[in-house]
Amino acid sequence: MTAISGIDFAISYAGEDAEVARIIANRLRELGLGVFLADDQRRGLVGEDGEAFFERLFTEATQVVALVSQHYRAKEWTRFEWDVIRERDLSNRYIPVRLDDTKILGLASNVIYVSWSQGVEEVTRTCVERLLLYERDVGISRPSMYERILSELQEGSRGSLAKAFQLMVDGRERDPLADAAWPTGPGEPQYSVVEDRWHNYSKVRRRAAKVRLPGDLSREEILYSLKCCCINLFNDAKPDAVSVLGYSEDADLDGSADLAIVDFAPFGDWGRAEEGLAYNLPTSEFEFRVTWMQGPS
Repeated sequence: MTAISGIDFAISYAGEDAEVARIIANRLRELGLGVFLADDQRRGLVGEDGEAFFERLFTEATQVVALVSQHYRAKEWTRFEWDVIRERDLSNRYIPVRLDDTKILGLASNVIYVSWSQGVEEVTRTCVERLLLYERDVGISRPSMYERILSELQEGSRGSLAKAFQLMVDGRERDPLADAAWPTGPGEPQYSVVEDRWHNYSKVRRRAAKVRLPGDLSREEILYSLKCCCINLFNDAKPDAVSVLGYSEDADLDGSADLAIVDFAPFGDWGRAEEGLAYNLPTSEFEFRVTWMQGPS
């Protein structure tokens, strides 16, 4: 029987709305969250009792996202899923995302919903905030993305350690890296570093920082400030990868108020820092990768 555990979000949707469901699922997965999307699991579900599985899924998943549309109301299977979802605990029933103005039984006109017309970032932010509020209410403490990355680095995987060790055995050296170019953006960057750590395996050197940002910054200003911090840290010591996590200055650093994380690494992936050293990649092969958490629109 297919396992249900570890699913933060199960998405209920009609086949015609599969592309929207996939966009939302991919965005949530980028944040390290577990998402069940039926289209991804069709082969694995062959031979199972579909009704029993989906009843269990939409009962036990931590959160349920329902994509409400004319297609959702018309399909027999989604009506079955909707009936199951409506039986969930009232305090944590579902997150309705409206794709159009379709009215369905059980979704009262006074129920607060998020509209797909507001964009994927607004939908994602609503989903994450609902998840964090629920976990706070039931006493679950979820590590921030920053803390998860640090944990992975500190624990290390067998493959990462082996690669790093081999680079040392081979006596691999990187040519001196050139300074990275300063990003363009609005005015002066605004941030203050509250934590700056090195996480090194053998010759592979990674640097991770946590910074506070003014609470009134726009999304463009947040991104510019975090990129500037990355470049400052990189040009200062030329590590093989840099990662910077930004928090609002008026938030507790408890993992529930991350704004965004920016990596500056080979091909934008700080997990490929070993490749940067192994292949002697120049600064020109370093790129930014941005992951938005709960930042402003």
